[in-house]
Amino acid sequence: MNKKLITMLVTFCFMLLLAPVSVMAATPTNAPIVIDVGGANVENENYKITDTGINIRKRDVNYELTGTTDKQINFWGSNNPNEVDQAFYLKLNNLVCNGGFIVQNSPVKMVVEVPKDTSNKLKRISANDLTIYGSGVLNTEGFTVTQKTSYMNSALHVTDTTINVNVARNSAEWNGKCVISGNAVLTYTGNGTYAPLQLGVKNGDTTHSVLLEDNAKLICLQDDPETPSEYSVSGLESFGASITLKDNSYLEAEAKSTTGKYAGFGIISLSPMKVLGNSKVVARGYDAALSVDNNLEINGGTIKAISKESNGIYANNLKIENAQIEAEGYYPALFGNAALSISNSTINATSTGDIAIFTRGNLSIENSKVDANAPQDIEGIKARQTTTINQSWITTTGNESYDSINDSVLFNGNNGKVIGNATVIGEETVSSEKTLIIPEGTTLTIPDKAKFTNNGTVVVNGTIINNGQITCTNHSGGKATCIQKAVCELCNQEYGDLLEHNYSTKWMNNEEIHWQECTVCHNHKDESKHIFDDDKDTVCNVCGYERMVNIKTPKIIKGQNSKWRKDSKIDFVFVSDADYSDFVSVSIDGKIIDSKNYSSKEGSTIITLKSDYLNTLSVGKHTISINSTTGSASTEFIIESNVVETPVKAENKQDVKKVKTGDDENIIGIALLLVGSLVVLTYIRKKKID
Repeated sequence: MNKKLITMLVTFCFMLLLAPVSVMAATPTNAPIVIDVGGANVENENYKITDTGINIRKRDVNYELTGTTDKQINFWGSNNPNEVDQAFYLKLNNLVCNGGFIVQNSPVKMVVEVPKDTSNKLKRISANDLTIYGSGVLNTEGFTVTQKTSYMNSALHVTDTTINVNVARNSAEWNGKCVISGNAVLTYTGNGTYAPLQLGVKNGDTTHSVLLEDNAKLICLQDDPETPSEYSVSGLESFGASITLKDNSYLEAEAKSTTGKYAGFGIISLSPMKVLGNSKVVARGYDAALSVDNNLEINGGTIKAISKESNGIYANNLKIENAQIEAEGYYPALFGNAALSISNSTINATSTGDIAIFTRGNLSIENSKVDANAPQDIEGIKARQTTTINQSWITTTGNESYDSINDSVLFNGNNGKVIGNATVIGEETVSSEKTLIIPEGTTLTIPDKAKFTNNGTVVVNGTIINNGQITCTNHSGGKATCIQKAVCELCNQEYGDLLEHNYSTKWMNNEEIHWQECTVCHNHKDESKHIFDDDKDTVCNVCGYERMVNIKTPKIIKGQNSKWRKDSKIDFVFVSDADYSDFVSVSIDGKIIDSKNYSSKEGSTIITLKSDYLNTLSVGKHTISINSTTGSASTEFIIESNVVETPVKAENKQDVKKVKTGDDENIIGIALLLVGSLVVLTYIRKKKID
């Protein structure tokens, strides 16, 4: 056989196995038998209308019921096990039956169509095996699937129909295998005395189960939840029926306030419960909002459980995966009695009088965001045995630490720290009052598509790895300068203002000007020209800059190598070309002499040595220095004696010879003097003649 054909056959068989019971039932092919329930009394083989009621006589045929009546419509089943698959097929066409559908004696299987755009009202409807489909509306005061018999299992299947049940008395019951699917919406409103709906009332019977799938909704409310009852009144009670939600299904239940000893539960189940897919549970209670005295598995679902006086969520074994949980209570908001495990989930648990998250067994938290709020001085998260936390973001109002916490963020109150290599899960925010420290050696990673918002303070001593999105409304870290704003250590964005320039106290300079300079950007301030006392000053009075000044070394311009004879009574004049304003002192032979020994005056510098002082100097060469600020001008001068030497008589031949030689020299000198005199006289005479 062709492989493709085999595959199609297998798929078809599999679909048949999964198909609802109502689809599998042998739907009659006859044209509907239309009954106007408000019509005249009549009797035929198909039905009978009397003054007291309406009897439907045939199974496995189609009936269409329309009209309005106060009578009850009666159905008879069969005690023959071979006839258990026979059913009453009913189409409701805007039917109003104030007497309701009544099963007489034997168990009944019923298939009811509620067509689109019809609104129908029944006093009550019940059957052992009840199927309702169609997108119309059915309003009733009683909607029950009764207990099974030894030969007919109880069952309920509702698809697409909107059913509103205002419970008139006691509680409605669902027994057996119950499936709510499609876009069905079933709303039960209690009368304040009992829970609006009870599931699997025979405890221990494992054939009871409730499945909500597709977009189906089951809602169990109270007519006046705030007005106290004398007894415990819950929203939904399950004794022997396991509860499963999957796909996008929805379950909501609320309890009623009480003045009695025991308070009501939002949802209470003695059997296991599963919340899967994208399903959602909302529970409000005065005792535990959601209480499962068995295993509660939440995988992919969302739960909001609010209790006034007890636990938000209680289960003997509580397992949470891929879920969104909001739980509030007076006692532990999240309570796994024997064990509690959380993974890949977001948990917000608040307790007003006790630990927020608690188990008597082991607690494990993996790859999750957990916010645990407890009263002051009470631990937010606690396990009687071990606590293991990995790759999670934990916020607790307590000061507790844990047996093992790795690669996580832990906030104790407003103070948080990164432990190991932590990762932001989804979206995370550091609120304005909180501080997160990333210690040296640790890492905080924001992965792709994750968002991290800082409205508080983040201190980065370790490492930030950002592959997602960081938003800072309160930047921190970094250091601003006069040319660049501070760069946030978390998001790497500039923030704040530029700093003022940081000018050094040391003066910077060049040949012409001096200034003070910013040590960061080298900006100048107080820039100005150098200040010197005069043209000869070489050091700037402000910055100490030393300049080169071309100063001419002074020299003697009058009196160089001159002679002075003792007792001549003539002052001896020397002139230096240095400015008189620069004059300092006079030195003779390297020693400064007293100013009384000379006079000085301008032009350039005129020094006159007094004769009295000159007479104190020895005959011979001397050096005079006229000292100025620009240097010293020096020259030699000679002091001559005022005594003329006379010839000395020779005492021997040698002396005579010497004298003669001297006489000869004197004769020659005298002769020359006479010749010169003659020349002068001749010149004078000539001048006179001229």
